[in-house]
Amino acid sequence: MLQLKHPYISVGYQNSRSFGGSQMQSGSKTMREVGCGVIAALDLLLYLRRYHDGCEGVFFKEAAQDGVIDAEEYDLLSQKLSRAYFPLIPKLGVNGLMLAAGLNVFFLRYHFPFRAHWGIGSRGLFERIEELLGEDLPVILSIGPNFPLFWKKDTLPFYVPSHGDTPCSACEVRAHYVTVTGIDERYLHISSWGKAYLIDRNEYSDYIRHSSGSVVSNIVRLRRIPSREN
Repeated sequence: MLQLKHPYISVGYQNSRSFGGSQMQSGSKTMREVGCGVIAALDLLLYLRRYHDGCEGVFFKEAAQDGVIDAEEYDLLSQKLSRAYFPLIPKLGVNGLMLAAGLNVFFLRYHFPFRAHWGIGSRGLFERIEELLGEDLPVILSIGPNFPLFWKKDTLPFYVPSHGDTPCSACEVRAHYVTVTGIDERYLHISSWGKAYLIDRNEYSDYIRHSSGSVVSNIVRLRRIPSREN
C-alpha cells in the first residue's frame, strides 16, 4: 500500500480525534449541506503547510502546528476559506474547475510553490494518484453527480475495514468530494466526514463509465513549481 508519509489532518470533535475535517460539524448550514469541497481543500492546504517546504503562509496561524486542531478554529478557517476562495453555490457547492481555480488564487497570494489542475483522462487515473501520493500530496477526488442525466440516483459505495478479509459496506454517495490518503491494488483509502473509508477502484471506474463521467468525477492534480519560478 502507498500512503501519505505524515499523519493526516485531525480535528478534535467532542473529545474524539477525526481523520480529516467534517463539514457536518460546521456551524454554517450551507457548509453542512454542500461544503465537502471546501473541507477537502482546507485539509489539503493544512497538510501542505505542515509538511512541505515553501508553504509558510500566515493564513492558518495555530492550526499550522502539529497535533489535533480545535474544532471551533477549524470551522472558522473553513468558512473564511470559503468566503475568500471557494464561494459555495446553494444546493451545488463548488465544481472541480472552481476548486482548482480557488486553490491557485490561494497559492499565488501566500506564495505556495504549487499549481492546481482539474482532471485527467480516465485512463491512468490511478497511476496519477499513486504519483501524487508518492510525492506526499493528498489527492482531492470527486464522486461527481450523475451526468448528463442529473435526475438519476446512481451512487458509489463507501466501505470500512472489518475483522475479515472483506470490508463492510458503510454508505453510498454521489456529488461528493473526498481526499485520497492511500492506495492499494484494490482500494482507494480516503477521508470523508472526518472518518476513514475505502472506495473500490473498479466500482469507481464503473461509476465514471456508467453513471457519471470524467468531466465531473475526477481529481485535482497538484504540480510543484520549481524554485526559480517563485
